Amino acid sequence: MLRMVFTAEDLCRVRVAGGAHPTWELILSINSLQDPHLPLEYHGWRAAVLTGARRSPARWHCLKAAAEIVPLGNFPDFLTPALDETDVDAHFETILSQPKAAVREDLVRTFARHRRVPRWARTVYADGDTRGVVHTLRQYSDLVLGPARPILHRRVETERDRYAERLLSGGVEALLGNLHPSIRWHNLVLEADYPRDRTIALDGRGLLLVPAHFCWDAPVTFIDAAHLPILVCPAASLVPGEPLGTREEQLTGLVGRTRARLLCELAADASTTVLASRLGVSPAAVSQHTKTLRTAGLITTTRAGVAVHHSLTPLGRAFLGKR
Repeated sequence: MLRMVFTAEDLCRVRVAGGAHPTWELILSINSLQDPHLPLEYHGWRAAVLTGARRSPARWHCLKAAAEIVPLGNFPDFLTPALDETDVDAHFETILSQPKAAVREDLVRTFARHRRVPRWARTVYADGDTRGVVHTLRQYSDLVLGPARPILHRRVETERDRYAERLLSGGVEALLGNLHPSIRWHNLVLEADYPRDRTIALDGRGLLLVPAHFCWDAPVTFIDAAHLPILVCPAASLVPGEPLGTREEQLTGLVGRTRARLLCELAADASTTVLASRLGVSPAAVSQHTKTLRTAGLITTTRAGVAVHHSLTPLGRAFLGKR
């Protein structure tokens, strides 16, 4: 059982992540590939990933390396930086910039009760160098996680909309009391199903709620309670009978596959660089497609410094079948 103990100040500091958390989704998807209890709705994704890996030695090697870093069970906190940032590269850079002492403490805390410490963890502990780990996770993100990104981002955005409705209609306590069946709210304590007994006092630090596509059983949080409090929550189940990617496939005939995918990715606002990474195309190609979609009135574009951000217009949201 996990217990998160709130104060009145913590209730004022409950936040919801701005979109899908790149490294939590990445790490939890590696777990999902290995879990024999994976729900049926994910089986198509896992079958496609494994089929592709069997046809490609590079993909198979990538899956094996990722599974060694993230076996079922505990994994180090530094693999999921506490960033409210949807660009996976920012998370990788944070992992690479972790002080050696902090990485070593994290590894000790994670594997203290393990009879056998993974070889990669022993190597990283010895030299404090996380470049090999990030290289594997980056490969996995590019080669394996890509096919799941459209539904992942749409599902998380749908969950964020649900959170917003609860908050607006009933306040913070209505939100906390309706996160997921595995999570319960009572007398300033948020209780959740969890592999072991833990109590975390928030002590005025608040709580960041992160709805996640690949969190499907019970919520997850950091091992080290000293971190900024975060609760990664299972997203609501998919609508029964609704195939993954249906809306994208419908739009493909109208605007082309890349523009259809781009629109679906904009369920949550994103920059040109992020869109290029998710779609596997160049930033220049994204700029061409966004220009066409902007001319059609489906998206808007704003500049913040050197970054260019895109978001759906009301017409664009209606085009996607969103409110």
